[in-house]
Amino acid sequence: MMDRTMHVYDIYHHPVFGDEAVRRGFSWSAFLFPPVWAVWRGLGWITLLLVSASTLMFDIAEFTGFLAETPALQVPVLLLLMAAIGWFPGVVGYRWHARHLRDCQFVFKCTIVASGRRQAIRAANDDRYSWAMRVASS
Repeated sequence: MMDRTMHVYDIYHHPVFGDEAVRRGFSWSAFLFPPVWAVWRGLGWITLLLVSASTLMFDIAEFTGFLAETPALQVPVLLLLMAAIGWFPGVVGYRWHARHLRDCQFVFKCTIVASGRRQAIRAANDDRYSWAMRVASS
């Protein structure tokens, strides 16, 4: 039996599009790949902002290597900028996603503790649970 880490999910419901689960906490995918993550979540203006920040990040790293006349300097500068720029989406990314869902007429349904999004959505629709906080285990 595989032991999976449990996470807290907020479930949002839309009458046409169904349920969406939004995890709470730090988003590693938003930290590592901010523009890709924002596109995946359909975050519009935030996507454009993150694409602009990423483009600027690569330009700064290239310019730093040019000024120092050391192309090898580009890599550590780029990694430092990636951490600096990715930190904010990693911290607030799930809140951005939840706000976007509310803007698209999704309504908060409940909070679930589960090992994955699909399991959280299944538990949210299970009639055996009737509380606002539900724990779903394998």
